[in-house]
Amino acid sequence: MIVSIKRYDTFQSYEIDAPRDITILELLHKIKEIDPTLSYRHMCRAGICGTCALKVNGKNVLACKTRLNKIEDETIVLEPLDNAVVIKDLVVEHQYWLDMYKNLKVDFKSSDYRYFDFKSIENSKNCIACFICNSVCPVMPIDKKFGGPFVFARIYGFIEDSRNANKNYVKLVDGAINHCTHCKNCNYACPLFVMPETLIKKLEDILISKGLIQAPQNDLFFGF
Repeated sequence: MIVSIKRYDTFQSYEIDAPRDITILELLHKIKEIDPTLSYRHMCRAGICGTCALKVNGKNVLACKTRLNKIEDETIVLEPLDNAVVIKDLVVEHQYWLDMYKNLKVDFKSSDYRYFDFKSIENSKNCIACFICNSVCPVMPIDKKFGGPFVFARIYGFIEDSRNANKNYVKLVDGAINHCTHCKNCNYACPLFVMPETLIKKLEDILISKGLIQAPQNDLFFGF
């Protein structure tokens, strides 16, 4: 099979003899044996760390959970995530997104309310920081104020935790949460079904009810 990998501003092709039942990550290991200069990220190999996220034939996936036999194309094209600074080959910079989260996150302050409704924040807690949601977001590359689906999906789990007394919703306004176009790209792309856009919509509804942002006008949600 032919594997074409984006390296800097060009593509490099490799001809690999590999079984179709292996994962993209295992395929990368085989290529690494041929070309030790190839760079990519991986850690857990079990789909729980999010480190190995990349694009396979244009689709954002986890390399460790995607098998070759699920890919119909004869040529496999591997690219780094979009909307991120590429460090080398398939490795992208995560620090900018993590810094955005640190700046906007709501600190946890324990309250006297002991009832814990985990189900209501379960989706948020399932986030593994693979950043696929940010990669498919059309707002991220054009609006530097927008916190992005990763940030707001993570924040939801803290600010809506029934045990958290710190309900600083103003932080969400600072992150321009209402700039979300609700295209739902992040919902469809998330490998763990966190549904970031859905969580963003819930947070926006809260902000609207508190008068912190205005309700959308002229069907800004594209009818969803």
